[in-house]
Amino acid sequence: MSIQVVQTIFESILETISAKEDELGKLDAVAGDGDHGIGMVRGLKAAHKTTQDTSTTSPSQLISDAGASFSDAAGGSSGALVGILIITTGNKLQDDSMDTVHVAEALELGLTRMCKLGKSGPGQKTMIDTLDPFITSLKTQVDKPLSDAWQAALPAAEDGMNATATMTSQKGRAAKLGERSKGHKDPGAVSMFYMLQTVSEVLKSA
Repeated sequence: MSIQVVQTIFESILETISAKEDELGKLDAVAGDGDHGIGMVRGLKAAHKTTQDTSTTSPSQLISDAGASFSDAAGGSSGALVGILIITTGNKLQDDSMDTVHVAEALELGLTRMCKLGKSGPGQKTMIDTLDPFITSLKTQVDKPLSDAWQAALPAAEDGMNATATMTSQKGRAAKLGERSKGHKDPGAVSMFYMLQTVSEVLKSA
């Protein structure tokens, strides 16, 4: 994965989430303060700006730096959680081994640290419910090129995202709603799916 691909990934994710900002805000307003879309866009603008730093010659380091910028700018729990995922993924990857096996391992470590930081896991109506099944599926596709494997794992991520509509929130402000939190997809799960979907599109054209 080249510097240019990393730059395109973050630029494309920013475009996608910017276009979905209102949708994410409305989902978040059901149980939160409605600023999930705003925070994600703010963080992604900072991450994108960081990837334009031409002094960085390492793709993996650029990913880590973008994650740190995202976390600082986005704020809130989503900023911290997505930030630690991106930072960990970049730190784990090696520039000469960004194949499906190593990317899956890096994402899995990022997920582990995300769960630890958020004191959460699958089934609690969070972005983890999109990411966990995606990584599980990706790990079964390691014989495929990264682009093909990523595409093949997307349906599991989409199923996980959709499943959050049937779950009861157990984290954050939404946890206070109890059964009333059912019927709506988690905004973090939705934004995570949009990001994974966008990465797939970039990898296909890279």
